[in-house]
Amino acid sequence: MTAPPITLRSPAELLAVIPHLLGFEPRRCIVVVAIRDRRIGLTQRMDLPAHERVGEVSDALVGHVLRDAADAALLVGYEESAGESLPLVDALSERLKQGGVSVRDRIVVHNSRWRSLDCGRPSCCPPEGKPVPGPAQVASAVAEFIGVGSAPLPDRQTLADQLEAGPAARDVDELLRRGRASRSTLTDSEAQHRLAEVWARILTTDAAPISADDAAAALQSLTDISIRDGIASLLIPNNLDLETLPDDTRALVRRITSARAVDHDGDSTTGAMKARLIDLCQHAADRHAAPILTVLATYSWWHGDGALARVAIDRALRCEPSYRLARLLSLMLDEGIRPEPS
Repeated sequence: MTAPPITLRSPAELLAVIPHLLGFEPRRCIVVVAIRDRRIGLTQRMDLPAHERVGEVSDALVGHVLRDAADAALLVGYEESAGESLPLVDALSERLKQGGVSVRDRIVVHNSRWRSLDCGRPSCCPPEGKPVPGPAQVASAVAEFIGVGSAPLPDRQTLADQLEAGPAARDVDELLRRGRASRSTLTDSEAQHRLAEVWARILTTDAAPISADDAAAALQSLTDISIRDGIASLLIPNNLDLETLPDDTRALVRRITSARAVDHDGDSTTGAMKARLIDLCQHAADRHAAPILTVLATYSWWHGDGALARVAIDRALRCEPSYRLARLLSLMLDEGIRPEPS
């Protein structure tokens, strides 16, 4: 997620914030936090690579930092075996310095303890490390995150599992197989009105749980690329010029907007909207999932949640490897491209 305005006063506070930035507790990985104008910028996480891939991985991560126009970076290695992150930390440090980016700190976390590699004072950073602080010990650093509903998951796999098809997907798949989801064209005013009501209910963050009927109608509609793009434009204002979409799609978006005025401001609203889109993804069997997963990925990427965007794209490409928008978003994530502020 995008970091709210915060002041980090110690490595301990940085360690407390990282799980909120990623959305889950990091394990056996490297985390690179870019700093630009004294603010947290791009945050990257990568599994610790095999020794022969250290140079390749460090080049990729540093390239993203440089494209983010960072002036400094923080490195945190999360280890299961003592010392396993050090080759990558050292390679990153060297390449960042060569690129004119100062390395503010290099931290290693092992067995729930942390130490700074660049601190030579045993009283400050004993060789065995210090315990990773709990939220209560660094309350001021995480208060803004908690205030907008951030609750890091245990690990990345738990995040990915949230986007898999759930029990309701079987009923939705049966509705679609039998053709009970509306397949009428949007030139049919009544069909357009019904579909607008469906999407208005789905995009109402405090509405009742999504029904199988609504999920089926919504997933069926997303097979029309213009409707998929219209929903994305409704969720992310100024991301796509509505005038480029067909007349019927523009009319549908206007109907949805009039039925449910979507609040685009505030991290709490963003989190609630992501939860609704995740719910819809859970209603989708693999053969119907790629379009809604890419809508969720686009929304998450736009709001700075690269971790959620990545796991959504991973499932989308697993379900439909040739889905063009998923492939484009995957490339953008690989390159560390971030949305331009509106």
